[in-house]
Amino acid sequence: MKMNPWTLSVLLLLAGPLGADPDWHVEYPDSFCVVEGSTATIPCSFTHPMVKEAITAPPAGLRVERVVWCANLEFCWHPVYNGYDSNSVLTSSRFLYLGDLVGNCTLNITKMLKRDAATYRFRIETNGVGWTGPNGVRVNVTDGEDVKVRSSVTDNVVKEGGQVTLTCTSACSFHQLDVHWYRNGHALSETGPALHLSHLTNGDTGNYTCSLDSSGQKTSSPWSLVVVEDEGFHRSVHLVVAVVKGVVLAVLLLLLAGVVLAKRCSNKTNEI
Repeated sequence: MKMNPWTLSVLLLLAGPLGADPDWHVEYPDSFCVVEGSTATIPCSFTHPMVKEAITAPPAGLRVERVVWCANLEFCWHPVYNGYDSNSVLTSSRFLYLGDLVGNCTLNITKMLKRDAATYRFRIETNGVGWTGPNGVRVNVTDGEDVKVRSSVTDNVVKEGGQVTLTCTSACSFHQLDVHWYRNGHALSETGPALHLSHLTNGDTGNYTCSLDSSGQKTSSPWSLVVVEDEGFHRSVHLVVAVVKGVVLAVLLLLLAGVVLAKRCSNKTNEI
């Protein structure tokens, strides 16, 4: 029986999602959550016949023409607006494809919105057939009101020269957070979920907060750090200074005594 090209394409398309063709496969996590306003990175990898047959030299005439990430769609057939479509100019700039056409399909979503909560699927299309990873990854978006700063020390008071690590945490597990840190409302150069402070001085004293984006909309309550003088260290310094002063004074007294004694001996010599 002769089959027209359109019917053949549909049958090949359905073969992947039904699990009949092991050459097509997409691997991504089942689900995770991110905080509204933060940046999410969906890790993803895939295999397709071209990769298995010849990574560096694909079969003649077979080429990848389109990669797609879609939200709440089963096959990602149609043009994608809330997601990524390499063939569409309507793709939002917040969706950035970090993958390639060989085996990496990682997607980056910046400034997560509540409406971004969805089940995302990845699709790859060649000039002969297309295939969509059937399971998808569920991304949940929380409001981030429970963002907090946690410290590696139990006391807010730390001695000079000490160290402390502050961590930006939430009830939601973070994925590639774009965390910004502030001291007394002024932005610090350090970024990331953890802030490491070492060789502390009095200048490090202040209220520390973390924000999940540069706008500061999702900011934690302040965590206060007080750096105090190390009394033992300063007592040692004072003791050393006192000893040095004492030695210098003793040397001066000895020199003075030597001068006086030499003068007396000189006078006696003159009298004789």
